[in-house]
Amino acid sequence: MLRRRCGGLWRAALTRPGGLSLLAGQCGASGASGPQPAAIQQWRSEGRVAVWLHIPILQSRFIAPAASLGFGFHHAESDSSTLTLWLGEGPSRLPGYATHQVGVAGIELLAPCLQGAVFDESTRKILVVQDRHKLKNMWKLPGGLSEPGEDIGDTAVREVFEETGIKSEFRSLLSIRQQHTNPGAFGKSDMYIICRLKPHSFTIDFCQHECLRCEWMDLNDLIRTENTTPITSRVARLLLYGYREGFDKIDLTMEELPAVYTGLFYKLYHKELPENYKIMTGMD
Repeated sequence: MLRRRCGGLWRAALTRPGGLSLLAGQCGASGASGPQPAAIQQWRSEGRVAVWLHIPILQSRFIAPAASLGFGFHHAESDSSTLTLWLGEGPSRLPGYATHQVGVAGIELLAPCLQGAVFDESTRKILVVQDRHKLKNMWKLPGGLSEPGEDIGDTAVREVFEETGIKSEFRSLLSIRQQHTNPGAFGKSDMYIICRLKPHSFTIDFCQHECLRCEWMDLNDLIRTENTTPITSRVARLLLYGYREGFDKIDLTMEELPAVYTGLFYKLYHKELPENYKIMTGMD
C-alpha cells in the first residue's frame, strides 16, 4: 500500500492548531487576501511531514485560504473542522478518520491499530522496529492501522510486510488494548490489537520513511531491555509463556461463522474449543 498509515509517523511529526495563527497573520482579520507560501516554507524548514489545521466554526473563513494552499478536509464535527496538508514525499500516509464502532456504548473510534508479533520459534527471535519519527526511539512491534473492510489478521500481515519486508502468516490474537480520549486518535477511543504471526521470510527490507531500525531480537533480550514500551514488554512475556508452556495458553484463535444475514460471514476470536464441545447439544 502506498498510503501507509502506521506507527508514530503521523503522530510525532505534525504541527498543532497553532498553524491557524500563521494563516491568520497572513490573511488579515478579514481573510480578504490569500495566505502566503511563507507558512508552508516555515513548516518545511521545521522538518514537518504534515500539517493538521483545526478550524473552529466561527473562524471558518480560513477554510478557503487553507484550501488554496493545498489543504483538504479530514473530518468535521459540530463546532469545528480539521484539515490536513501532506508535506512529505510521495502519496499521503496520513490516517483516515473514524470508521468503526464498539458495541454496547456505541463509542466511535479510529480504525483499529494492529501490530504483529512475528515470532520465530526455531530461533526464539522476534521482529522489532524503531519508528523514525518518534522523539524517543524505543523498540516496538511493527504494524499500523486497519483499512475499512480489512480483517484483523490481514491487517497485521500486510502492515508487517509493508514496514519490514517480512512475509508472515496470522496465527492468533494475543491482546487488545482499549484507550479513551486518545490524542493520537483525534480525542476518540481506539483499539490496539496485537497478533501472533509466523514468519515465512527472514531477510529484512524495512521502510526508510517509517522506520529508523529493524531487526530480529532474541526474546529474552527484548524482555530485559528498558528501551521498549510497556505493552511490548508485556507481549514479550506473553510469548515467552506461550513458548514454554504451549501457545494454547495465550492464543485467541479465529473461526469464521455464518452471519444472520444471508451469504455473509464474520470472524469470531476465542480460546480454542475442543471438537466435542463444538458438536455437543447440551449438558450430559
